[in-house]
Amino acid sequence: MKMVDNTVLITGGSTGLGLSMAEELLDKGNVVIICGRSVDKLNEAKKKLPKLITYQCDVSNEQSIDGLIVQIKERHPLLNILINNAGVMHLHDVVNDSLPLKFQEMEIMTNFYGVIALCNKLIPLLKAQQRAAILNITSGVAYMPFMATPVYAATKAAVHSYSQSIRQSLKQTSIDVFEALPPMIDTEMSRHINMPGMKKISSEALSKIIIKKMNKGKKEIRPGMSAMMIRMYKLFPWMVNIMMEKMSPRILVNTPKY
Repeated sequence: MKMVDNTVLITGGSTGLGLSMAEELLDKGNVVIICGRSVDKLNEAKKKLPKLITYQCDVSNEQSIDGLIVQIKERHPLLNILINNAGVMHLHDVVNDSLPLKFQEMEIMTNFYGVIALCNKLIPLLKAQQRAAILNITSGVAYMPFMATPVYAATKAAVHSYSQSIRQSLKQTSIDVFEALPPMIDTEMSRHINMPGMKKISSEALSKIIIKKMNKGKKEIRPGMSAMMIRMYKLFPWMVNIMMEKMSPRILVNTPKY
């Protein structure tokens, strides 16, 4: 998939990885549209990158998504790349019931439902383009359990499976389906999580890797530590499970009050 001369929609594009990808894609001559929940953050992103096109949208809400889809179809009929980047992650100590159910629902609806809804509603438009792509941002924990973020890990595993399924379904169309499975990213979302011996990757470095791999046609992108962890899990799942289990209590010490 050539990552130039495209019209791209990035969900959760006002901060973190989404904004870094937006900047990288703008630099390559693409038209870049971002959406997010916060108008203030969208305005800040627009100040930083004036060429951005911004829309407010909550991807956990179908009515909000439908409003975005109307704008896309009317104003950006050449849209040919969808990047499902919006995500929510909470630390969750299940034993002590540290996370109210409404926050768990938010994770599920944002991380999983939002991906399905946007794919479902935009695939007809993408199919109409000569070349198109869907990129779903998941995580290295899509391959393995992680008791410090059980709902987040489950949603990413679900999107991983969904990505594989729609890749097969869309094989005979113009749409390529990509998935990026990053290690821990150094963003606001991960500020409470510090894994001993595991360095977080910057969103700027990660965006460059993902776009480069997409340009080369790599369908499942495993940057940095993710590649090693996934490889280890396939060979020695018991060992990785023990390692992740030992890490979790140290991480859960920093669980915020919700």
